[in-house]
Amino acid sequence: MLNNYDLPYRIIDSLKQTNSNNEEDYDNCFTYLTYDSKDKNKTKYVLKIFDLEKMTNLSEFIKDILWYKQLNHYNLMSLRDCFLIDTKLHLIKPYASFGSCADLLSVHPFGIREQLIAHIMWQLLQALRYLQDRHIMHRGISSKNIYICDNGRVLLDNFSHCISMISPFDGKLRRQIYDYTDSLKDEILYLAPEIIYQNADGYNFKSDVYSLGTVACELANGSNTYIDMPFGSLSMLYAKIQGSEPILLDQTQLTDEMIALSDDNSSSYVEEIKRRRYTKEFHSFVKNCVSTSLESRHSVDELIMHPFVKHPKKISHDSQHLADDMAKILGFYKAKELNNTEANIEQIFDNSNKKYNSINLSWEF
Repeated sequence: MLNNYDLPYRIIDSLKQTNSNNEEDYDNCFTYLTYDSKDKNKTKYVLKIFDLEKMTNLSEFIKDILWYKQLNHYNLMSLRDCFLIDTKLHLIKPYASFGSCADLLSVHPFGIREQLIAHIMWQLLQALRYLQDRHIMHRGISSKNIYICDNGRVLLDNFSHCISMISPFDGKLRRQIYDYTDSLKDEILYLAPEIIYQNADGYNFKSDVYSLGTVACELANGSNTYIDMPFGSLSMLYAKIQGSEPILLDQTQLTDEMIALSDDNSSSYVEEIKRRRYTKEFHSFVKNCVSTSLESRHSVDELIMHPFVKHPKKISHDSQHLADDMAKILGFYKAKELNNTEANIEQIFDNSNKKYNSINLSWEF
């Protein structure tokens, strides 16, 4: 059912678009910081505006939106509102002042603190356990899909790659998945080797654990392990299926060969590696996540009990305790500064005389 009413949202600032799972579609996306004028607290939200006429992968986009209706967890991105103005679809989401983890690394190219990574991993594990309890694989865990709020709350976003372990044909729970859609190539840097290999053994929930481990490495090292390999080439596939595993780069992993191969551009990074030393618990956590063997790779429940996330677990009697502790660590980092120049959505898109339609997300598109 559609209800017409006046547009309540006001634009505060424009934001950089970072979620680029489909580059062409997101090139046609406008992203703004906004608030609801009816909200006395003026809570900030993110407004994303998509031109449906220019979208090339509408089915995946709609799938992403419909998942928001089914999922509800503290560490999963939510959708506050969804409405149409002409052919432009407007999505209202919670505002994460630190942006995505990819944004955080763009200003901290040598990596972020281990304690902060532990908090991020703990919250992501809660999100994964929620999904797995509902027999859902995410398949899109990457630094650009993980957002951090100023209170320390971590939000996992992008559900377009989600898939249910329950068979749509007979309603039975599947132990393995054999599905590989072309859109998964957008996450190839983070995909588990068993997904890329596409063999008869299939893959399961532990493939999400592998992606989690690659993100942990990326946050610590400053970049993805496979970022320098040509995109779309077989070199990444060979590296993963032949047993190559991401590692934490610190003084315990630095080799003479790495030092010899460094140049003027990388010498400062090598010096950073020489200085830092990650805990054995962190090394163990990553190893248990990114093992190429499914039998050796830990489950989400096993990782939640891992010593690396033991401290966040102790303080997280409720979400607020965890957020308060993590917010102290985030004080070292700086949230995005805003211009605070307000405007109406109608003023930007010249729709001052238009009404908008609130969309019931249970629609069959």
